Amino acid sequence: MLICRPLHDSNYSTIQAILETRMFLGKRLSIPLKDLLEKCRENEPAYPAFGLGNTMKLEQLTAYWTWSGFTRIILKIKVQLKTLRIFTPYLQQQLHNLLYACGLNLTEHRVAVQERILNKDLEALSDQLDKVTEQMSDRLTARSLETIVINMQDLNQRRVKPLMRFQDELLYKLAALELQVKPLQQLINDSLANLKTIQYYIDSQGDKIAQLVPVKTKFYTDRLANYLDQWRFHVLSEMGNGVAKCRPLWDVMEGIKLLLCSHFLGNLSGFWFATFLCIVIMIASTPTAHVLSLVYKKFPSVVKNANLVTTRTEDPPTETNEQENWNTPE
Repeated sequence: MLICRPLHDSNYSTIQAILETRMFLGKRLSIPLKDLLEKCRENEPAYPAFGLGNTMKLEQLTAYWTWSGFTRIILKIKVQLKTLRIFTPYLQQQLHNLLYACGLNLTEHRVAVQERILNKDLEALSDQLDKVTEQMSDRLTARSLETIVINMQDLNQRRVKPLMRFQDELLYKLAALELQVKPLQQLINDSLANLKTIQYYIDSQGDKIAQLVPVKTKFYTDRLANYLDQWRFHVLSEMGNGVAKCRPLWDVMEGIKLLLCSHFLGNLSGFWFATFLCIVIMIASTPTAHVLSLVYKKFPSVVKNANLVTTRTEDPPTETNEQENWNTPE
C-alpha cells in the first residue's frame, strides 16, 4: 500500500520530507529522522537524541562562574567586626523590661482573688427565708417574702455562681502563670549574662577574629562552589544518560505502523477499507448525482419538441394518387 511503504522505509525519507514541510515544522531537521528513531529504539535520553545541544547548551547554562550576578554577590561576602553590635542598647532595654514584668508578685493577686464574693451565703439565707414564709400566717407578708426568696435564688443562679466559676478559672490561670514565669525569668537573666559576655569578647578579641575572617570566607565560598560543581555534574549526567528517555516515540511509531499496516490496511482489512472508501465516495456523490439527474431530466422533452418542429418544416406535403390506390375486384 502507498501509505505503508513510507512507514516500512528504513531511511524514513518520505516521512522526514513531510515533517519538514510548512504544514508541520517548516524547517529541516537538525538530525536525520532515521538516526533519531534508531536512538529512540535504543532508549537513549531525549537531549542527545533530539540534538537539543544545538539550541540549548547545558554546558553554558550551568557554567556558574560565568554568571555575572552570582560572581558579584560572592565578591560582596565580607564580615566587619568593628561595627558589629550584638548586645545593643535597645535589646538590653527590652530584656530589662521583660525581666521587670516577670518579677511581679502573683501570690498577692491570687490571695486577693481567692476572697469570698459575698460576705453572706445567699443560698443559705434564701433557704431560711423560705422556711419562715411557710410558718407565717399572714398571707400578704408571706407572699412578699416569697417574692424576695425567688429574687434571691435568681440572683444566686444568674450572677453569683457564674462569678464563682470565673473566680476558680482565674485562680487556676494565675497559678499556671506563676509556674511559667519563674523559668522565663531565669532564661532572661541567662540571656543578659550571655549577651554581655559575647559582646565583651567581640570588643576585646575583634582584631584576632578579623584575621580569621578572610580564611573562613574563602572556605565558605569554596564549599559553595563545590556544591555548584556537584549540581552541574548531576544536571549534565542526568540529561545525558538518566532522565527523559525517548523510547516512547519509537513505541508510538511502531504502534502507528502496526495499526495501519497490519490491522487497518492488511490483506482482508485492505479489502474492507477499499469497500468502506467506495461507500463513502458513493454517499458523498449521491446528492450531486440526484441533483444532476433532476436537471437533465428536463432536457429530453425540450429536445423532442424541437426535433418534431424541425421535421415538420422540412418534409414536403404528401398527395394521394388515386391511380395507384388498390381497388377491390368487382
